[in-house]
Amino acid sequence: MTIAGAFWVGVLAARRLRDWGDNNRALDRGPGQDGQLALTTGSGSPSDDPSIRRVRARVAERLQGSLANGRGLAATSGQAPRDASDLDLDGLRVGDVVVIEANAGARQGDYVVEGLLRLHEGGITTQVAVIADGEVRRWLIGSHGRGLDSSGADEWFVVEPVADHGLAGEPPRNVQPRPGSARVYALARRGQASVAALGDHGRPSSSRVGTYLYRLGTRDVIWLERWGNEVVMGEGCVVARHAISFLPGS
Repeated sequence: MTIAGAFWVGVLAARRLRDWGDNNRALDRGPGQDGQLALTTGSGSPSDDPSIRRVRARVAERLQGSLANGRGLAATSGQAPRDASDLDLDGLRVGDVVVIEANAGARQGDYVVEGLLRLHEGGITTQVAVIADGEVRRWLIGSHGRGLDSSGADEWFVVEPVADHGLAGEPPRNVQPRPGSARVYALARRGQASVAALGDHGRPSSSRVGTYLYRLGTRDVIWLERWGNEVVMGEGCVVARHAISFLPGS
């Protein structure tokens, strides 16, 4: 068992390094003739290997378990009360409240957490909180310890879902929030993550998702998720962490 486990760890590490190098070279080269930045596909890719799929399924199970064991569950009677000063993005539960202040650059308000996504890529875990204030929907996205575009900055984003973006399949290197828009965002980072989800998050059911971060200037961002052929997009801005606070659900 130990020898077999070590063998597969070595195989996975080698493939991750290969894919990481391919992705970086693709970004350095820029768009090809079709303007697309394609993920590795076809026979022989890591996603076609049954052992890789089994490992990814195990990772997704562990992520789902971490949500089910107190982190991400809706507050229920009988649980120990939580202090607002102890709450952070990675400890949110469905039913908690996210407070966005006026100087955040996003629409201020008190938003209730309706759904949660936990995305794990390498050693980085990204939280996506699906929040609502009446009919207004936003996603709060953040990752501790490293910027989501590998810049080293610990940034959080607040984005508004975009329904009519017109994208499907592999996204291009440059995107517009809507066809014909004058705002064009450039790809800053892409990745593949194992995912666990809880609550009303509005995503397909899958244990794997492609993530893409696009930027326009220093503040404006597009967060994009690819679930198979389906693309989910949110447009918004970088938000200072001190402008976001949390309250435990009742």
